[in-house]
Amino acid sequence: MNSSSSPLVLGVTGQVGKLVAKNLRRSEANFTVGTRRKAKLEELADQFGASRFIDLDDPRTFDEALKGITGIFLLTGYTVDMLVQSKSLIDAAKRNGVKHIVHLGAFTRDHDGYAAHFAWHQMIEAYLRDSGVAWTNLHPNTFMQNFLSVWSVEDGVYSAYTSKALGFTALEDVAEAAAAILMEGPEKHSGKDYWFSADVLTPHQVAETLTAATGRKFTAAVRKAEGFQNDAAQPGSVFDPAFAKGGIELFGQVEDGRMAYLGSVLDDTKNLLGREPLLLRDWAKLHANELLEAAGS
Repeated sequence: MNSSSSPLVLGVTGQVGKLVAKNLRRSEANFTVGTRRKAKLEELADQFGASRFIDLDDPRTFDEALKGITGIFLLTGYTVDMLVQSKSLIDAAKRNGVKHIVHLGAFTRDHDGYAAHFAWHQMIEAYLRDSGVAWTNLHPNTFMQNFLSVWSVEDGVYSAYTSKALGFTALEDVAEAAAAILMEGPEKHSGKDYWFSADVLTPHQVAETLTAATGRKFTAAVRKAEGFQNDAAQPGSVFDPAFAKGGIELFGQVEDGRMAYLGSVLDDTKNLLGREPLLLRDWAKLHANELLEAAGS
């Protein structure tokens, strides 16, 4: 990593940004983490070396947060606000001389898919490409970590919202790759799209894989796409109504074949990191205790 490089990592109070920051810390990179939670600034500085206040809903905070910053790991929340947040941050990045933006998007292989958050990411990527700032887009398929959070596994039953096969990627792979891209910079990665979909499994194959990895019997229950909206509307959900509606669109279009490409393998982990990606069987062994806890064991 160039000694003059100083990326800003967003989302460190969530799973993705935290893992990116941990990988950068492990590599002894010079970087800063950003948060809107002022009470967390000191704690995050102690953990990662440097922190700055930035509120994606208030562009007035951007210029101060971006002073001396050379790159940004850009990710946003699961609401339509991501459009305004990303646009205004990209504008501020250009204004402040940021050289490289690494954007965490979605597995948008086909422009004919119209699930809401896929379309939102494509619009952000189009704006980023036109911004004049060097860019790299990351396109992860379904995160395996979803089995521990938004895709509940209760009493050993995995609830799926489509009967079709889906591609899966380990958050560990995406975060390590993002850190490597931030360290290696735009000279190597500008204008590149990288894909993360290492393992393709039907719901019943998912259940069989979790069973083999944990020794606990898992089964799959295939529900209608509308079930996602019901689950997303539960108290404490991170999803807003527009995103929940997008989930119905996503799983419905996978089921009817319009977004069948979500069930494909396309993975750049080995190209970026020089190792094979984690398959679900590998990831499930690493997280066996968490899966058993989620399953009620």
